[in-house]
Amino acid sequence: MSQKRRKCKLANSDYADVDLRQFEQTILDVVNKTVPNKNPKVFKKYFSTDVLTQSESVSLGRALSKIENLKAMGKTVITFRLFDGKVYDCEESKEQTKKSKHKGGRMA
Repeated sequence: MSQKRRKCKLANSDYADVDLRQFEQTILDVVNKTVPNKNPKVFKKYFSTDVLTQSESVSLGRALSKIENLKAMGKTVITFRLFDGKVYDCEESKEQTKKSKHKGGRMA
């Protein structure tokens, strides 16, 4: 079975024709400094590393976005959020609990 790798390409499709090999040494240096021992490789359209954790991915993304030559090819993403959700006990179970609880006295 083959080893899994993480493949990263530019998010902004306006720069799909950019050859990332012209930034190879810079990308390799940043990856090796930020997440050591992840075996980075740079190709024309993408670079790859060994699989990263969420924390490592965020750290690497932040480090790469500070490189002026690459920063210009980035894309700003704005997320619209209408609702925030949370986990809770459903209303029906709260009502059943209230009905079934006795408040003192003898049970018949």
